[in-house]
Amino acid sequence: MSGRRTHVLPLLMALALMVLGPWGIAHAQPGDDVDATGPLTPDPSLQEIPPYADASRPGAATLLLLTFALLILLPFVPGLIEVYWPRDRYPLSVNTGYTKDPRFFGRSARGLLAGALDVDGVAPGSHEVVLSKAETVEVRDDFEIPAGAGQAAVLVARGELAVGAGAACERELFSRGGARVGAGATLRTLACDADVELAEGVVVRRWLDADGDVTVGPGCILGVSAAAGGSLTLADGVVFSRLYGSPVATTGAPGLGDGGEPGARVVPDRSPPYLDVDEIRTIEDLAHVHRNDLTVSPGDEFQRPLVVKGDLTIAAGAVLAYTARVYGTLRLERGAAIWGDVFAEGDVILAEGAAVHGNVFSQAAVSLASGAHVGVPGARKTLIGKKDIRLGAGVAVHGYILTDGRGRVACAGSS
Repeated sequence: MSGRRTHVLPLLMALALMVLGPWGIAHAQPGDDVDATGPLTPDPSLQEIPPYADASRPGAATLLLLTFALLILLPFVPGLIEVYWPRDRYPLSVNTGYTKDPRFFGRSARGLLAGALDVDGVAPGSHEVVLSKAETVEVRDDFEIPAGAGQAAVLVARGELAVGAGAACERELFSRGGARVGAGATLRTLACDADVELAEGVVVRRWLDADGDVTVGPGCILGVSAAAGGSLTLADGVVFSRLYGSPVATTGAPGLGDGGEPGARVVPDRSPPYLDVDEIRTIEDLAHVHRNDLTVSPGDEFQRPLVVKGDLTIAAGAVLAYTARVYGTLRLERGAAIWGDVFAEGDVILAEGAAVHGNVFSQAAVSLASGAHVGVPGARKTLIGKKDIRLGAGVAVHGYILTDGRGRVACAGSS
């Protein structure tokens, strides 16, 4: 408290000067004049002052003084209250462990349906319910939508669901069993409690969610989100915005994490130790800062975090054991690896067999060539390319993929 009073003392002194100045003026005698050559003499012309201008009447000067002091002090009242009776001294309550649920759409839709209709307790047929609005929900057991047909109502299949080739489903689809979607079909949304298989050219306008594995055929469009509780496997030509799976893999992916693919890096038994720094004064105390382009030589192992103002190249077979912050383009050549996270202002390019075991964030584009992978089994990581993401054949990402632009699977020889 004494420290707070010490800080407030100059403020109180300034306020006292502002108050005493007008007080002295208010209590000066009207008509007084100063003669530099003699004593004070009254000026006859100023002796008679109209009553409305006489500030020396009892109470008038005091009222004027109090009003002036109140106007001066009023802006400081909230600050003085906070100094002596603090209420906002603690930081805002923020859950630093919060992560966005990549399967939010599917879980939210299932919860909304469960609150409106007892699917297991009703007879098969059409039911009028209120979801976000009044809807007609068709409840079936095993069900098949014929090829080329349309589905205008919300559909719940308590068993297997099959959608014929070229069918157009304008409303939500729910399946308690597996789901198979024929070539060229169009879906609005699909929530499945088992495995999902999409044939070639299927279009998902909004989102797809499955508790099991999801297999996506060539040329499919996956809307704003596709998520799987198991693996999510993509064929050539698939277009996406957000993906989640364990892992998200493109067709032809070899086994990951066993060192079998070209140049693969076996995950260390534990993370590299934190740097032992006695005092942190600048960024150089924590990381190696390079103000131009930098290349880590082939086969080298760099045991320090990197901050590179230009482009960074991790040559073939080289390893960066910590995090990289790159202001330009980051390139990992064949078999190179980064055990930490990657943050880049430019493009992030992983060549064949390159690996990043942490998260990858790029303000530009991300490209993964054949056999490249992000993350490790059992640890959910995130790959973000703000403008574009391109996945080659045989790549895998253990966790979440997100782009604000266009994501696509482009195997060798495809556009």
